[in-house]
Amino acid sequence: MKTQECPRCANLARLSKRTFSDQALAALVVWNDLSEKLIDESICDDCYGELRDILIERIEEVKSVSPRTFNRAS
Repeated sequence: MKTQECPRCANLARLSKRTFSDQALAALVVWNDLSEKLIDESICDDCYGELRDILIERIEEVKSVSPRTFNRAS
């Protein structure tokens, strides 16, 4: 896997596509922690870890966010 610029943080890193539930994605978008245009993009491990930690810390708030269906690339 080659090093590329992460579309979320702009750091050079190996990128991987990450899967979050529609409810988790909706929460991250509402909280402005993830741009909706980046939903189907590969991100670096650091960004994934950060987003995962945010979701864990705010799990009760995640439960109150209505899930949204996002258009995903095939």
